[in-house]
Amino acid sequence: MRNLRLLGQGVWYGIRTRINNREPLFRRPNALAFFARVFRQAQGRYAFEVRALRPEDDRLMFYIMPEDGFRLPEIMKWLKQVFAQRFNGMDGRAGHIWGDRYWSEILEGESPEEAGNGVRPLYDPPCFSVFSPCFPPLPLLPAAPPPG
Repeated sequence: MRNLRLLGQGVWYGIRTRINNREPLFRRPNALAFFARVFRQAQGRYAFEVRALRPEDDRLMFYIMPEDGFRLPEIMKWLKQVFAQRFNGMDGRAGHIWGDRYWSEILEGESPEEAGNGVRPLYDPPCFSVFSPCFPPLPLLPAAPPPG
């Protein structure tokens, strides 16, 4: 049985998720561009801020803060499900894209930058962690405008 996911309001989360069978999907430029498009659509549907999006060959890591009234599990479910359905359709493939659920950890501090290296890495080795100084935050997506 998996551990209970800790949730909070107005907090930053460190997120990581991986591709099924460790396929290096994000080496393909069209896959990353497609994910960025779906990510922007998620920002239009849910109110959240993203400070960094770090793609690796077979995984994604990012910082996210849902705004009040929006829950992390709903955002992640929509994001992963919609990307998988649309990418499979575009690429002519079937089956799972994501290898597992996502992993999340609440950051200590008011921003990802304040949390720095005081946060336990999401997985080893440390240079693969989104919290590592090896991977400084990479701004990619601005905060979405408020819905309405």
